Amino acid sequence: MEFTIPAIKLVTYIGIALIVLGIFVIRGIFRGSRSKFNYAAGAIICFALGIHLFSMKSSGSIYVTENSLTLKALLSKTQVIDTEDIRRAWVENLEDSEWRPISRNTGTALGNIRTGQFRLENGRRAFLVLQGEKGLFIEGEKDRLYLIGVEDFDTFIRQVKSHSSRLRQLLR
Repeated sequence: MEFTIPAIKLVTYIGIALIVLGIFVIRGIFRGSRSKFNYAAGAIICFALGIHLFSMKSSGSIYVTENSLTLKALLSKTQVIDTEDIRRAWVENLEDSEWRPISRNTGTALGNIRTGQFRLENGRRAFLVLQGEKGLFIEGEKDRLYLIGVEDFDTFIRQVKSHSSRLRQLLR
């Protein structure tokens, strides 16, 4: 089962802006007296970044199987959690919680979408793939914390429980 956190429209608009900037830089090759190599290199960088951002469909995703959870976040290393290594799991409403993410160490935070490594209000650190204010906390081996969730959280939890007997057992 896969859950995807969509990319923010702002990222798409930045991608379009970079492609347009690349066009202006290319036009400068024929007008400017500076090094044509610099213009070409700048245009290639603008085009590459623009196309990458424009084509991005998600800022994060969660894959749930019977034996593992895989968390993919933009600009972060993919995290794989073996369900047998999960020590504790619980659902948390983050609005007034000590478990609320307060600062980003790595990753992205745009609007209510947060992906990557974050510091929590209680001082702990967690890897997030989260959209919204409700999340599933997972404490894994070596006290590693993960906070995951999507906008339609109730459906998400039902699907997670149906695909993983270990999480169904922990989330009673």
